[in-house]
Amino acid sequence: MESLRFIIVDDNQTFRNGIGFFLENVMNHKVVDYAPDGQAFIENSEILQADIILMDVEMPKMNGIDATRRLIELNNHALVIAVTNYEDKAYLSELVGAGFKACVFKSRIYDQLPKAIDQVKMGSYFFPENIAV
Repeated sequence: MESLRFIIVDDNQTFRNGIGFFLENVMNHKVVDYAPDGQAFIENSEILQADIILMDVEMPKMNGIDATRRLIELNNHALVIAVTNYEDKAYLSELVGAGFKACVFKSRIYDQLPKAIDQVKMGSYFFPENIAV
């Protein structure tokens, strides 16, 4: 499997560190940067250096949906995977409309993320079966 470059955007530092460890040490990818919220991500000079962005949906300052819309304005080929705790608040149409290519629930991230990465890399979408339409 080729090594991909990631940016992780999430307001929970423990979660960012855990996913970074998983991506680098289990999946053999590279995390090029981290951001604590959508605003910091958009202002990040590394924003276009990642192959895939893992974006939390609910964050202070700028949420992941708004940050992804801004990113897609800069690079409409960006690959963004939504990461959320809120299974009941994740709406497929809103995520796809914002530019997300996939969504994984934090409660199942280690199970869903490898599948989501493979699908997104191949140009497909990945959304959990129980996501609201």
